[in-house]
Amino acid sequence: MRRIGLLVGVVALSVSAFGQLASVPPDLANARRDVKELEERLKKLEAVQAGLGRDRERLALELRVAAGRVHEAEVEQREASQAVEAAAKASEASQAELEGAVQRLRFQLSLLAVLGRAGLAPLVVQAIGSGNDITRRVTVALAVFREEKRRRDDAAALMGRREATLAELSARREEVATTAARLGERQKELEETKARVEIKLAAIEKERRLSASALASAQEAEERLERLWGVVTQEEVSVGSEVRLLRGGLRWPVGEMRVLLRFGPQRDPQYGTVTVSHGTVLAATPGEQAVAVASGRVSFAQFFKGYGNLVIVQHSGEIYSLYAKLASMLVRPGQRVGIGDPVGIVGRDEDGGGSVYLEIRVGQQAQDPLIWLKPAGK
Repeated sequence: MRRIGLLVGVVALSVSAFGQLASVPPDLANARRDVKELEERLKKLEAVQAGLGRDRERLALELRVAAGRVHEAEVEQREASQAVEAAAKASEASQAELEGAVQRLRFQLSLLAVLGRAGLAPLVVQAIGSGNDITRRVTVALAVFREEKRRRDDAAALMGRREATLAELSARREEVATTAARLGERQKELEETKARVEIKLAAIEKERRLSASALASAQEAEERLERLWGVVTQEEVSVGSEVRLLRGGLRWPVGEMRVLLRFGPQRDPQYGTVTVSHGTVLAATPGEQAVAVASGRVSFAQFFKGYGNLVIVQHSGEIYSLYAKLASMLVRPGQRVGIGDPVGIVGRDEDGGGSVYLEIRVGQQAQDPLIWLKPAGK
């Protein structure tokens, strides 16, 4: 390794002396081209993913609105049904009232038949021809006739209102049922569309993670070649490139790829208390090297209370990876590390096994490391 370093130094001095850079080796050029193509592919996938995500949010909102309208229609349908039932009961009551009115009308007609032939004129003639108390007899005849007419009108009005109410309520119930059916079909259509969007999103996320894993491997190969040929630029030395595109494809810091403690709320089975883990505890072999999940610059490397020996690597885009509970640290602040470069040694736990604590932060916000790491076994 010292000879390679000396050779790289001599080559760099020679290039400086002649005032020009050596041409980039074909294998490094190919590696850079592969990285660029994968980055472009990932950006396109993320753009499609973002668009589908917006479609999913819009569909979810439309589904909530449709569900509300279906519920509203169902309520209206129930109220309409209740109104029809009430109208039916009222109709039964009005039917009884109508039958009573008809019965009274029959009695009135019978009375008219007793007093004389049908119609007002015969009654009046009979009253005048009797010669006894003509005024009273005419008044009675007119009152009987007016009562008979009123009863006829009441019976006709009751029957008309009953038929109109039943017709209106029946039409309303059919209209509400049609609206509910149409809204149900719309809700079903939205759910089917949302399901198709979810399937597309899942497929794109799978493709994106595979591409991210391939990009991480390509960047690791590129970094190795750059270190070998000594053509790393000053900008690349600072923090590394496009780490966000590697989400779902970062390499694991240890080889076992097994999770001991997951990210997020944790409930103690004995005491029932809940604590929150901002990172993930990964199983490891005591003495093995914990490596950087992506290229970047070491911003912190020393003992920190609660974390033990802690190494923090800053990546591009205000992304940080934290490696804690190390037996020892192999880097220093300001040092650049590449993908897979060792940052510390895994210690031994109380039970004799080994583990390393990993956090991924975007700014000050901790995120689940398993979302950033490539799927176990890949």
